[in-house]
Amino acid sequence: MTAAKNNFKILVTGGAGYIGSHAVLALKDAGWTPVVIDNLTTGFRWAVPDDVIFVEGDIEDSALVAQIIAQQNIGAIMHFAGSIIVPESVENPLKYYHNNTVKSRALIESAVNGGVKHFIFSSTAATYGVPEESPVREDTPTLPINPYGLSKLMTEYMLRDVAAAHDLTIVRCVISTWQARIHRRGPDNPPQEPPI
Repeated sequence: MTAAKNNFKILVTGGAGYIGSHAVLALKDAGWTPVVIDNLTTGFRWAVPDDVIFVEGDIEDSALVAQIIAQQNIGAIMHFAGSIIVPESVENPLKYYHNNTVKSRALIESAVNGGVKHFIFSSTAATYGVPEESPVREDTPTLPINPYGLSKLMTEYMLRDVAAAHDLTIVRCVISTWQARIHRRGPDNPPQEPPI
């Protein structure tokens, strides 16, 4: 596995954000080389370690993403960039369809055009709406009840279709924010119980 880790780097979108920055740390811990792109709308430059390549930019900028893919030998993308506030998505749905769906489409196209073979997408349990069972299973019907959940589900559909048409392996992750909080806290801050 070590040899494979040295063959390509992993582009982390939204890598200066809450979950994305934890993914960067986990990748480094596992011996991978992350490269971060973040427009710093909600992320923080200080959240990215100094020894990680950081590009301030937008995933919708296809020329910039193509340049990063080519120059940094990107073989996988972990996509965390996007808007995440449910009430805001109801008040301003077009923002969410643009940030979470339109920009993801541009990123997916850049990945295909750049020959990236692996795409890990950070989705949300909001794609399930109000499920009848808990915990939610992978085969639970997706019935989002807000623009945030629907914008993420639309990206899942795009990825499914693109993977069927191109040489792209996709992984869909549903991540709870409390899970990200317990990573990299150490002995002085033991794992926490999820909030109720």
